[in-house]
Amino acid sequence: MIAECLLFLITLAPPESGLTQEWYEEYKECSKVVLAKEHLDLLIEHFDYENLDTAYKVMWCESRGQEDALRTAEGNDDSGLFQFIESTWNWVAKKHDLPRWNEWVILRHGQPYEGPTSKTSHGFEFKKVQFSPYYNILAASLLAQDTYSSVKWTDWNSSKWCWGEDQSFMKNVRKDFIWWQKSKR
Repeated sequence: MIAECLLFLITLAPPESGLTQEWYEEYKECSKVVLAKEHLDLLIEHFDYENLDTAYKVMWCESRGQEDALRTAEGNDDSGLFQFIESTWNWVAKKHDLPRWNEWVILRHGQPYEGPTSKTSHGFEFKKVQFSPYYNILAASLLAQDTYSSVKWTDWNSSKWCWGEDQSFMKNVRKDFIWWQKSKR
């Protein structure tokens, strides 16, 4: 269901006949399940369709969709959407020719930018690579889908209690959704 909701929400295209009650209901249901909507396009770009459910669940469980998430427990500095640690990031970066941990990257509208300099700063940002949604999601997709001989999510086993079973995941999403609704009041 999550993969279908991800695709539905990324397009948000109402039916040709106009906005229907059915469309609103689907939007409402998908909005309850998919909270970190700002990263959907990158998840769909980098993950195979059959891995979207798990990728979204892992990202949500690891960071709640917060690109600047940082967990300093045990001295690991787990960082970004998929909470990479330095050694894992650098291993994937070396294997797939990506920028190394703590390397600063230039992004324009969230995408890597290597073009000419500009007189404007509109759409540009300069940030550490592991906190860039583009690179963090790309590295996660490479690690899960391309690094091993088969698709593996074992690098995120510490949060499997949250994403490993649909029931557990939905319970955690509902709990956070209720908390989020209360915090908006």
